[in-house]
Amino acid sequence: MNTLQISLIVLAVVVVSGLRIYHWRQERKFHKQWMTSFGRPAQSLVAAQDPVDEEAWSEPVLIETPETTLPIIETPFDSLPAEPCCPHEESLSITVTPQEQAPSSFSLLTEPDDESEDLAQALPLAPLDPLLEYGIAMYTLDPITSTAFTALIESPRDGNPSIRWLGYTVEQDKWVDISPWRNQSFTDVMVILQLADRQGAMSEIFIKTLINSLEQLAARFRGIVRAEELGPALQRAAQLDRFCIDVDVLIGLNIVGNDGQIFNGTAVNELAHKAGMTLDATGVFYRRNEHGDILYTLCNQEEIPFSFGHMDALRTHGVTLLFEVPRVDNGVAVFTEMAQLGMHMAQTLGGRLVDDNIRPLSPAGIDKIKMQLVNIYQTMETFEVPAGGQRALRLFN
Repeated sequence: MNTLQISLIVLAVVVVSGLRIYHWRQERKFHKQWMTSFGRPAQSLVAAQDPVDEEAWSEPVLIETPETTLPIIETPFDSLPAEPCCPHEESLSITVTPQEQAPSSFSLLTEPDDESEDLAQALPLAPLDPLLEYGIAMYTLDPITSTAFTALIESPRDGNPSIRWLGYTVEQDKWVDISPWRNQSFTDVMVILQLADRQGAMSEIFIKTLINSLEQLAARFRGIVRAEELGPALQRAAQLDRFCIDVDVLIGLNIVGNDGQIFNGTAVNELAHKAGMTLDATGVFYRRNEHGDILYTLCNQEEIPFSFGHMDALRTHGVTLLFEVPRVDNGVAVFTEMAQLGMHMAQTLGGRLVDDNIRPLSPAGIDKIKMQLVNIYQTMETFEVPAGGQRALRLFN
Protein backbone atom coordinates (compact mmCIF):
# COMPACT_ATOMS: atom_id res chain seq x y z
CA MET A 1 0.00 0.00 0.00
CA ASN A 2 1.61 3.25 -1.11
CA THR A 3 1.70 6.61 0.70
CA LEU A 4 -1.15 8.07 -1.36
CA GLN A 5 -3.51 5.26 -0.46
CA ILE A 6 -2.65 5.55 3.22
CA SER A 7 -3.21 9.30 3.10
CA LEU A 8 -6.63 8.84 1.45
CA ILE A 9 -7.67 6.30 4.08
CA VAL A 10 -6.63 8.60 6.93
CA LEU A 11 -8.48 11.50 5.29
CA ALA A 12 -11.65 9.42 4.93
CA VAL A 13 -11.52 8.40 8.60
CA VAL A 14 -11.12 12.04 9.65
CA VAL A 15 -14.07 13.18 7.48
CA VAL A 16 -16.38 10.40 8.71
CA SER A 17 -15.43 11.08 12.33
CA GLY A 18 -16.06 14.78 11.83
CA LEU A 19 -19.50 14.14 10.37
CA ARG A 20 -20.45 11.82 13.24
CA ILE A 21 -19.34 14.42 15.81
CA TYR A 22 -21.29 17.12 13.95
CA HIS A 23 -24.50 15.07 13.87
CA TRP A 24 -24.05 14.11 17.52
CA ARG A 25 -23.81 17.80 18.51
CA GLN A 26 -26.85 18.65 16.39
CA GLU A 27 -28.92 15.97 18.13
CA ARG A 28 -27.79 17.24 21.53
CA LYS A 29 -28.71 20.78 20.53
CA PHE A 30 -32.02 19.47 19.26
CA HIS A 31 -32.85 17.91 22.66
CA LYS A 32 -31.65 20.95 24.59
CA GLN A 33 -33.85 23.24 22.55
CA TRP A 34 -36.83 21.02 23.28
CA MET A 35 -36.20 21.05 26.98
CA THR A 36 -35.64 24.82 26.97
CA SER A 37 -38.76 25.57 24.93
CA PHE A 38 -41.28 23.01 26.15
CA GLY A 39 -39.75 21.33 29.19
CA ARG A 40 -41.79 23.34 31.67
CA PRO A 41 -45.38 24.67 31.60
CA ALA A 42 -46.03 27.66 29.39
CA GLN A 43 -46.69 30.88 31.26
CA SER A 44 -50.29 31.99 31.50
CA LEU A 45 -51.09 35.33 29.90
CA VAL A 46 -54.28 35.62 31.93
CA ALA A 47 -53.54 35.25 35.62
CA ALA A 48 -50.89 34.25 38.13
CA GLN A 49 -50.39 30.51 38.40
CA ASP A 50 -49.87 28.09 41.23
CA PRO A 51 -46.36 26.72 41.87
CA VAL A 52 -45.45 23.88 39.56
CA ASP A 53 -44.80 20.40 40.84
CA GLU A 54 -41.36 19.64 39.42
CA GLU A 55 -41.86 15.90 39.88
CA ALA A 56 -44.56 15.92 37.21
CA TRP A 57 -42.09 16.64 34.41
CA SER A 58 -40.06 13.51 34.07
CA GLU A 59 -42.74 10.87 33.67
CA PRO A 60 -43.05 9.48 30.13
CA VAL A 61 -46.47 9.57 28.47
CA LEU A 62 -47.71 6.84 26.16
CA ILE A 63 -50.73 7.77 24.07
CA GLU A 64 -52.87 5.25 22.22
CA THR A 65 -54.56 6.76 19.21
CA PRO A 66 -58.03 5.54 18.15
CA GLU A 67 -59.59 5.70 14.74
CA THR A 68 -60.75 9.15 13.72
CA THR A 69 -62.28 11.35 11.07
CA LEU A 70 -59.48 13.92 11.12
CA PRO A 71 -57.25 14.00 8.04
CA ILE A 72 -54.46 11.42 8.25
CA ILE A 73 -51.23 12.17 6.43
CA GLU A 74 -49.76 8.91 5.19
CA THR A 75 -46.03 9.29 5.59
CA PRO A 76 -43.32 6.76 6.53
CA PHE A 77 -41.82 7.28 9.95
CA ASP A 78 -38.29 6.18 9.08
CA SER A 79 -37.34 9.82 8.46
CA LEU A 80 -37.69 10.66 12.14
CA PRO A 81 -34.52 11.49 14.14
CA ALA A 82 -33.04 8.60 16.04
CA GLU A 83 -33.94 10.24 19.34
CA PRO A 84 -36.35 12.56 19.61
CA CYS A 85 -48.26 17.50 22.67
CA CYS A 86 -76.27 26.01 22.63
CA PRO A 87 -75.38 27.45 25.93
CA HIS A 88 -76.37 25.82 29.16
CA GLU A 89 -79.09 27.88 30.77
CA GLU A 90 -79.95 27.38 34.43
CA SER A 91 -82.86 28.72 36.45
CA LEU A 92 -82.12 31.32 39.08
CA SER A 93 -82.75 28.80 41.86
CA ILE A 94 -79.59 26.75 41.20
CA THR A 95 -77.21 25.89 44.02
CA VAL A 96 -73.60 26.61 43.12
CA THR A 97 -70.74 24.60 44.63
CA PRO A 98 -67.19 26.02 44.27
CA GLN A 99 -64.86 23.77 42.36
CA GLU A 100 -61.19 23.23 43.12
CA GLN A 101 -58.71 24.13 40.41
CA ALA A 102 -56.84 21.20 38.93
CA PRO A 103 -53.04 21.45 38.90
CA SER A 104 -51.22 22.00 35.66
CA SER A 105 -48.53 19.70 34.30
CA PHE A 106 -46.71 19.35 31.03
CA SER A 107 -44.87 16.03 30.75
CA LEU A 108 -42.40 15.11 28.07
CA LEU A 109 -42.16 11.82 26.24
CA THR A 110 -38.41 11.70 26.87
CA GLU A 111 -36.35 12.55 29.92
CA PRO A 112 -33.98 15.53 29.84
CA ASP A 113 -30.21 15.13 29.78
CA ASP A 114 -27.95 17.27 31.95
CA GLU A 115 -25.17 17.93 29.46
CA SER A 116 -24.35 21.63 29.24
CA GLU A 117 -23.78 23.27 25.86
CA ASP A 118 -23.86 26.76 24.40
CA LEU A 119 -27.28 26.96 22.79
CA ALA A 120 -29.31 29.57 20.99
CA GLN A 121 -31.44 31.86 23.13
CA ALA A 122 -34.53 30.08 24.52
CA LEU A 123 -37.80 30.67 22.75
CA PRO A 124 -40.37 32.84 24.52
CA LEU A 125 -43.05 30.85 26.30
CA ALA A 126 -46.13 30.19 24.23
CA PRO A 127 -49.30 31.96 25.49
CA LEU A 128 -50.95 28.91 27.05
CA ASP A 129 -53.37 29.20 29.97
CA PRO A 130 -52.85 26.06 32.12
CA LEU A 131 -56.35 26.26 33.63
CA LEU A 132 -58.29 26.44 30.35
CA GLU A 133 -55.99 24.92 27.74
CA TYR A 134 -54.05 21.83 26.67
CA GLY A 135 -50.81 22.19 24.73
CA ILE A 136 -49.28 20.06 21.96
CA ALA A 137 -45.81 21.09 20.82
CA MET A 138 -44.07 20.17 17.57
CA TYR A 139 -40.44 20.77 16.67
CA THR A 140 -38.96 19.93 13.28
CA LEU A 141 -35.53 20.07 11.66
CA ASP A 142 -37.02 21.02 8.30
CA PRO A 143 -39.26 24.12 8.14
CA ILE A 144 -43.00 23.46 7.74
CA THR A 145 -44.90 25.83 5.47
CA SER A 146 -48.18 27.19 6.77
CA THR A 147 -50.09 25.51 3.94
CA ALA A 148 -49.12 22.10 5.36
CA PHE A 149 -51.52 22.76 8.25
CA THR A 150 -54.52 23.57 6.04
CA ALA A 151 -56.26 20.20 6.31
CA LEU A 152 -55.88 20.06 10.08
CA ILE A 153 -56.91 23.67 10.71
CA GLU A 154 -59.97 23.41 8.49
CA SER A 155 -61.10 19.96 9.67
CA PRO A 156 -64.42 19.82 11.59
CA ARG A 157 -64.18 20.07 15.38
CA ASP A 158 -67.41 18.08 15.91
CA GLY A 159 -68.59 20.31 18.74
CA ASN A 160 -65.21 20.46 20.50
CA PRO A 161 -64.01 23.82 21.84
CA SER A 162 -61.69 26.15 19.94
CA ILE A 163 -58.10 25.45 18.88
CA ARG A 164 -55.26 27.93 18.40
CA TRP A 165 -52.41 27.19 15.97
CA LEU A 166 -49.23 29.10 16.78
CA GLY A 167 -45.81 29.15 15.15
CA TYR A 168 -42.63 30.85 16.34
CA THR A 169 -40.97 33.30 13.94
CA VAL A 170 -37.34 34.23 14.37
CA GLU A 171 -37.84 37.53 12.54
CA GLN A 172 -40.49 38.76 14.99
CA ASP A 173 -39.18 36.74 17.95
CA LYS A 174 -42.71 35.79 18.99
CA TRP A 175 -45.51 33.29 18.51
CA VAL A 176 -47.96 34.15 15.73
CA ASP A 177 -51.18 32.58 14.46
CA ILE A 178 -50.61 30.07 11.67
CA SER A 179 -52.71 31.07 8.66
CA PRO A 180 -52.69 28.64 5.69
CA TRP A 181 -52.98 31.50 3.19
CA ARG A 182 -49.83 33.23 4.44
CA ASN A 183 -46.36 32.53 3.08
CA GLN A 184 -44.75 31.43 6.36
CA SER A 185 -42.56 28.58 7.56
CA PHE A 186 -42.00 27.27 11.07
CA THR A 187 -39.85 24.78 12.93
CA ASP A 188 -41.51 25.46 16.30
CA VAL A 189 -45.27 24.97 16.53
CA MET A 190 -47.74 24.99 19.43
CA VAL A 191 -51.28 23.66 19.05
CA ILE A 192 -53.37 24.93 21.98
CA LEU A 193 -56.76 23.33 22.66
CA GLN A 194 -59.34 24.95 24.92
CA LEU A 195 -60.47 22.20 27.26
CA ALA A 196 -64.11 23.27 27.56
CA ASP A 197 -66.65 25.95 26.76
CA ARG A 198 -70.39 26.41 27.29
CA GLN A 199 -71.03 23.70 24.67
CA GLY A 200 -69.14 21.00 26.59
CA ALA A 201 -65.71 19.48 27.27
CA MET A 202 -62.99 18.61 24.78
CA SER A 203 -63.25 14.98 23.67
CA GLU A 204 -60.46 12.54 24.59
CA ILE A 205 -60.80 10.87 21.20
CA PHE A 206 -60.45 14.21 19.45
CA ILE A 207 -57.25 15.04 21.36
CA LYS A 208 -55.65 11.65 20.66
CA THR A 209 -56.63 11.87 17.02
CA LEU A 210 -55.12 15.31 16.66
CA ILE A 211 -51.86 14.14 18.26
CA ASN A 212 -51.72 11.24 15.83
CA SER A 213 -52.23 13.56 12.85
CA LEU A 214 -49.55 15.95 14.11
CA GLU A 215 -47.10 13.07 14.56
CA GLN A 216 -47.62 12.05 10.95
CA LEU A 217 -47.16 15.63 9.80
CA ALA A 218 -44.00 16.01 11.90
CA ALA A 219 -42.56 12.84 10.34
CA ARG A 220 -42.56 14.51 6.92
CA PHE A 221 -40.27 17.25 8.24
CA ARG A 222 -37.99 15.21 10.52
CA GLY A 223 -39.78 16.35 13.64
CA ILE A 224 -41.19 15.24 16.98
CA VAL A 225 -44.39 15.94 18.90
CA ARG A 226 -44.68 16.54 22.62
CA ALA A 227 -48.00 16.61 24.49
CA GLU A 228 -49.09 17.42 27.99
CA GLU A 229 -50.06 14.41 30.09
CA LEU A 230 -53.59 13.59 28.99
CA GLY A 231 -55.17 12.26 32.21
CA PRO A 232 -54.93 15.46 34.29
CA ALA A 233 -55.99 17.52 31.26
CA LEU A 234 -59.16 15.48 30.85
CA GLN A 235 -59.92 15.93 34.54
CA ARG A 236 -59.57 19.69 34.12
CA ALA A 237 -61.84 19.55 31.06
CA ALA A 238 -64.59 17.76 33.02
CA GLN A 239 -64.18 20.18 35.92
CA LEU A 240 -64.42 23.19 33.60
CA ASP A 241 -67.54 21.74 32.00
CA ARG A 242 -69.24 21.37 35.39
CA PHE A 243 -68.19 24.91 36.30
CA CYS A 244 -69.68 26.28 33.06
CA ILE A 245 -72.98 24.53 33.72
CA ASP A 246 -73.13 25.89 37.27
CA VAL A 247 -72.55 29.57 36.48
CA ASP A 248 -73.82 29.97 32.90
CA VAL A 249 -77.01 31.84 33.79
CA LEU A 250 -79.02 34.06 31.46
CA ILE A 251 -81.44 36.44 33.21
CA GLY A 252 -84.42 37.76 31.29
CA LEU A 253 -86.71 40.57 32.48
CA ASN A 254 -89.87 40.95 30.43
CA ILE A 255 -92.03 44.04 30.01
CA VAL A 256 -95.50 43.04 28.85
CA GLY A 257 -98.69 45.03 28.33
CA ASN A 258 -101.50 45.05 30.87
CA ASP A 259 -104.64 43.30 29.59
CA GLY A 260 -103.12 42.75 26.14
CA GLN A 261 -102.00 46.34 25.67
CA ILE A 262 -99.71 46.89 22.65
CA PHE A 263 -96.50 48.92 22.88
CA ASN A 264 -95.59 51.54 20.29
CA GLY A 265 -92.16 51.07 18.65
CA THR A 266 -91.41 54.79 18.81
CA ALA A 267 -91.84 54.83 22.58
CA VAL A 268 -89.62 51.75 22.97
CA ASN A 269 -86.96 53.36 20.77
CA GLU A 270 -86.94 56.59 22.81
CA LEU A 271 -86.67 54.77 26.13
CA ALA A 272 -83.82 52.59 24.87
CA HIS A 273 -81.83 55.58 23.55
CA LYS A 274 -82.33 57.56 26.75
CA ALA A 275 -80.88 54.57 28.64
CA GLY A 276 -77.71 54.72 26.51
CA MET A 277 -78.61 51.76 24.28
CA THR A 278 -77.89 51.57 20.55
CA LEU A 279 -79.70 49.55 17.90
CA ASP A 280 -77.57 46.97 16.08
CA ALA A 281 -78.05 45.62 12.56
CA THR A 282 -79.17 42.34 14.14
CA GLY A 283 -82.34 44.06 15.37
CA VAL A 284 -81.30 44.22 19.04
CA PHE A 285 -80.56 47.19 21.32
CA TYR A 286 -77.23 46.93 23.15
CA ARG A 287 -76.06 48.63 26.33
CA ARG A 288 -72.25 48.73 26.32
CA ASN A 289 -69.59 50.04 28.68
CA GLU A 290 -66.83 52.49 27.78
CA HIS A 291 -64.74 49.65 26.33
CA GLY A 292 -67.51 48.48 24.02
CA ASP A 293 -68.28 45.33 26.06
CA ILE A 294 -71.94 44.26 26.10
CA LEU A 295 -73.65 44.73 29.46
CA TYR A 296 -77.22 43.76 28.54
CA THR A 297 -79.59 43.81 25.57
CA LEU A 298 -83.18 44.67 24.66
CA CYS A 299 -85.05 42.64 22.06
CA ASN A 300 -88.57 42.24 20.76
CA GLN A 301 -90.54 39.31 22.17
CA GLU A 302 -92.26 38.85 18.82
CA GLU A 303 -90.62 37.50 15.68
CA ILE A 304 -90.17 40.88 14.00
CA PRO A 305 -86.81 42.36 15.11
CA PHE A 306 -86.26 46.04 15.77
CA SER A 307 -84.95 47.84 12.68
CA PHE A 308 -83.63 51.25 11.71
CA GLY A 309 -86.24 53.54 10.19
CA HIS A 310 -89.16 51.27 11.04
CA MET A 311 -89.56 51.72 14.79
CA ASP A 312 -92.44 54.19 14.34
CA ALA A 313 -94.47 51.49 12.56
CA LEU A 314 -93.61 48.71 15.02
CA ARG A 315 -96.23 47.35 17.40
CA THR A 316 -95.47 44.66 19.99
CA HIS A 317 -97.03 42.96 23.01
CA GLY A 318 -93.74 42.86 24.92
CA VAL A 319 -89.99 43.39 25.02
CA THR A 320 -87.23 41.55 26.92
CA LEU A 321 -84.05 42.72 28.68
CA LEU A 322 -81.33 40.02 28.72
CA PHE A 323 -78.25 39.76 30.96
CA GLU A 324 -75.50 37.11 30.52
CA VAL A 325 -74.24 36.62 34.06
CA PRO A 326 -70.69 35.21 33.52
CA ARG A 327 -69.72 37.67 30.78
CA VAL A 328 -70.28 40.90 32.72
CA ASP A 329 -67.85 42.51 35.15
CA ASN A 330 -69.36 44.21 38.23
CA GLY A 331 -72.50 42.28 37.38
CA VAL A 332 -74.60 43.09 40.44
CA ALA A 333 -74.42 46.81 39.68
CA VAL A 334 -75.13 46.21 35.99
CA PHE A 335 -78.12 44.00 36.79
CA THR A 336 -79.43 46.68 39.18
CA GLU A 337 -79.25 49.22 36.36
CA MET A 338 -81.05 46.84 33.98
CA ALA A 339 -83.78 46.11 36.52
CA GLN A 340 -84.36 49.83 37.11
CA LEU A 341 -84.65 50.36 33.35
CA GLY A 342 -87.14 47.49 33.17
CA MET A 343 -89.33 48.97 35.90
CA HIS A 344 -89.13 52.41 34.29
CA MET A 345 -90.11 51.03 30.88
CA ALA A 346 -93.03 49.09 32.37
CA GLN A 347 -94.34 52.19 34.11
CA THR A 348 -93.88 54.44 31.06
CA LEU A 349 -95.33 52.03 28.50
CA GLY A 350 -98.26 51.05 30.67
CA GLY A 351 -97.13 47.47 31.26
CA ARG A 352 -95.68 45.34 34.03
CA LEU A 353 -92.29 43.71 34.74
CA VAL A 354 -92.41 39.88 34.87
CA ASP A 355 -89.98 36.93 34.88
CA ASP A 356 -89.78 34.14 32.31
CA ASN A 357 -92.80 32.46 33.89
CA ILE A 358 -94.83 35.70 33.53
CA ARG A 359 -94.84 36.17 37.30
CA PRO A 360 -94.68 39.82 38.48
CA LEU A 361 -91.25 40.93 39.67
CA SER A 362 -91.36 43.09 42.79
CA PRO A 363 -88.40 44.96 44.35
CA ALA A 364 -88.10 42.05 46.78
CA GLY A 365 -87.86 39.63 43.86
CA ILE A 366 -85.14 41.76 42.29
CA ASP A 367 -83.19 41.71 45.57
CA LYS A 368 -83.43 37.90 45.69
CA ILE A 369 -81.90 37.67 42.22
CA LYS A 370 -79.05 39.96 43.34
CA MET A 371 -78.23 37.62 46.23
CA GLN A 372 -78.04 34.69 43.84
CA LEU A 373 -75.78 36.73 41.59
CA VAL A 374 -73.42 37.39 44.50
CA ASN A 375 -73.10 33.61 45.07
CA ILE A 376 -72.40 32.95 41.40
CA TYR A 377 -69.74 35.64 41.22
CA GLN A 378 -68.06 34.35 44.38
CA THR A 379 -67.91 30.90 42.79
CA MET A 380 -66.30 32.35 39.67
CA GLU A 381 -63.71 34.21 41.74
CA THR A 382 -62.89 31.02 43.66
CA PHE A 383 -62.40 29.15 40.40
CA GLU A 384 -60.10 31.96 39.17
CA VAL A 385 -62.44 32.82 36.31
CA PRO A 386 -63.74 36.28 37.31
CA ALA A 387 -66.89 37.41 35.53
CA GLY A 388 -66.21 39.57 32.49
CA GLY A 389 -62.50 38.69 32.46
CA GLN A 390 -60.59 37.19 29.54
CA ARG A 391 -61.01 33.65 30.85
CA ALA A 392 -64.77 34.09 31.28
CA LEU A 393 -65.17 35.64 27.83
CA ARG A 394 -63.38 32.66 26.28
CA LEU A 395 -65.28 30.03 28.26
CA PHE A 396 -68.67 31.60 27.63
CA ASN A 397 -68.17 32.72 24.05
